[in-house]
Amino acid sequence: MFTGKKGMAVLGLLVIASMVLTACGPAPTPEVVEKVVKETVVVKEEVQVEVTKVVEKEVVVTATPPPPAPVAKELTVYHWWTAGGEKQAMDVIFKHFSAANPDIKIVDNPVAGGGGITLKTVMQGMLAAKMPPDTFQSLSGSELKMYVDGAYLEPVDDVWKANNLDTNYPAVINKMVTFNGKKYGIPMNAHRANWLFYNVPLFEELGLEPPTNVDELITVAKTIKAQKPDVSPIALGSRDKWTAIFLFDVVLLSEGGPDVYEKFYTGQLDVATDPTIKAAFEKYKALIPYLYPYHGAKIWSDIPPLLGEGKVGMMVIGDFAAAQLVQAGYVEGKDWEAVGFPQEPEEVFLMIVDTFTRPVGIKHPEANTAWLSNLADPDTQAEFNIIKGSIAIHKDVPDTNYPDDLHQRASAAFKGKRIVPASAHGALAPQNFLSDWQDILTRFLYTGDVDAALDQTSLVMTSYDVAGQSEWYWAK
Repeated sequence: MFTGKKGMAVLGLLVIASMVLTACGPAPTPEVVEKVVKETVVVKEEVQVEVTKVVEKEVVVTATPPPPAPVAKELTVYHWWTAGGEKQAMDVIFKHFSAANPDIKIVDNPVAGGGGITLKTVMQGMLAAKMPPDTFQSLSGSELKMYVDGAYLEPVDDVWKANNLDTNYPAVINKMVTFNGKKYGIPMNAHRANWLFYNVPLFEELGLEPPTNVDELITVAKTIKAQKPDVSPIALGSRDKWTAIFLFDVVLLSEGGPDVYEKFYTGQLDVATDPTIKAAFEKYKALIPYLYPYHGAKIWSDIPPLLGEGKVGMMVIGDFAAAQLVQAGYVEGKDWEAVGFPQEPEEVFLMIVDTFTRPVGIKHPEANTAWLSNLADPDTQAEFNIIKGSIAIHKDVPDTNYPDDLHQRASAAFKGKRIVPASAHGALAPQNFLSDWQDILTRFLYTGDVDAALDQTSLVMTSYDVAGQSEWYWAK
């Protein structure tokens, strides 16, 4: 029908046209479409099932992180009770805690340094770096306030209330841990700072009675020096500068009584013009000729053995010196004795109180609560304080708990005498003031310059705003 080149061209055009018409033609029949759709649904369902399985695997293996490991039950404790009986006493607290909480591991971190001086530096660094231990030791009063002011501590009112400590502790203990209406520490022991220790054989030989006020102290010292020139009447180890504060404090209590004492250390008096403060410095000066001549080369713990040997006649220090004497083999009532001093115009219990805290951001808050509750337990306090050489502050611990006469008398005085916070070791006076104050008193032991000491004291009290820093003590 088509021949030659023309025929072939026409045929090609017809083929192309046929292809175009086929491509642009109507859709396949409904039967074909229905079949295709049904097949597509089946494929889609299979894909959906497969995708679901893949997602499930991703959630388990890749997308969801593994659950956090459970936090170990631990209690990290920082304290300064490292020497001799102190460590043994701390072990008593650990024993009682572990008996009640066998699933909690204690991580003990003792930091040596008398009165917590080194620990204080360590804690300031750790707390500032937001690396708090679960609890740490502090002294109640102005030292504890330092941590509160730094926003480093959480309140412990829950533990206080659960253990009914408003009833079981003296009111002054409450005051020493309360700032801005909340409680920030749980104390469990008290030391008495105003003991006058004396050598019994020396006093018996010279027919002396223990003094009751600073004037009698001077008279006894004169007698010892006159009749026993090889014996130093009064000893202290002022290489530990705080011992100079201990001696001044009993002089101030003798001259002004506890009211003047509290007002002085909280900045309520005009030191430059107050006659009682000047009189106290004058009496303090009168003691200088009777001091152990090498006091600047000795620390406090060097002194008790000297008293036991009879090389010194008297010393004013806390009850912790009794342990030194006993460990050295000297017998209370035979080789040495101690009396609360002064007894006039009023005998008081000059108190230093240890406490433990609840830092902000700790890892084991439940362990902290258990620890603080253990400290408030009278059974823990009873056994601990016998070894520590202090007394329990819980009213349910009887005076007869203690095997020695000194601590039985201390316990009775704590319950029956007026309790006054000691200035030293950060109980009453602000920390920054204390640093300069102990320097003033230590220098005074060599110069005896009353006017200079008064001027210097007035200056540092004003510079450190002692009155402002001590408002917590007078808060109602």
